[in-house]
Amino acid sequence: MIAFSPRPTRLRRIADWHQDQARRRPLTVAGAWVAIASLLAIAVVDRPLALLLKAQVQGDWKGFWSVVTDLGTGLPWYLLGLMAWGWCRLAMVGALTADQWHRWRDRGRAWLIFVAALAASGLVVTVLKHAIGRLRPVWLFREDLYGAAPLSFQSAANSFPSGHSQTIWAVMAALMVLFPRHWPTWAVLGVLVAASRLFVTVHYLSDVLVGSFIGIATVVLLTRWARRRGWPLRLGAPP
Repeated sequence: MIAFSPRPTRLRRIADWHQDQARRRPLTVAGAWVAIASLLAIAVVDRPLALLLKAQVQGDWKGFWSVVTDLGTGLPWYLLGLMAWGWCRLAMVGALTADQWHRWRDRGRAWLIFVAALAASGLVVTVLKHAIGRLRPVWLFREDLYGAAPLSFQSAANSFPSGHSQTIWAVMAALMVLFPRHWPTWAVLGVLVAASRLFVTVHYLSDVLVGSFIGIATVVLLTRWARRRGWPLRLGAPP
């Protein structure tokens, strides 16, 4: 008796193609999914979710998320990265052996990638914010306005993407590269701070998704660039 293997269904072929693309171009595939999720959020989720959170998150919970969200402020992270990089440069000057000099040089390069990821992703987000000019949720709450004012430089019309989400995920993704052993901690912090932008009702879900992706993608691209040049970026023990 001859056994015939069934022909793969169209759905199976699509799944196999997606899996192959995800292996070959993970960042591109992830970006496509984030774009799809963001468009769906803009169409059907952002507005009702913002109104729900505005009505439900009050009191102590509002205070908690207001504290958490401050971790997404960029200045302290820039200072951390620049101070660490500066310390490495000073240590290079005082190095007594060639091995010490190279070790501190490599550490300095790792912190340079940390700062570069913050700056590059921040620049992308700033340009998009002012080019798109998406109205922040405050306009929805006060005037029932939901839309965008392109090429606007008003602080209330720069919601998309979220700068705090970009900042915290650029930092956390960079720390995952530098100190991979503690990646669960970095992941939890990234999720909490990005989510806080929703709970303090200053951003929509799509703002947070795209801002977070820009931060992560920038770290991935810079890490690839550094590794092609032989820069060892790991500072801590492997996971």
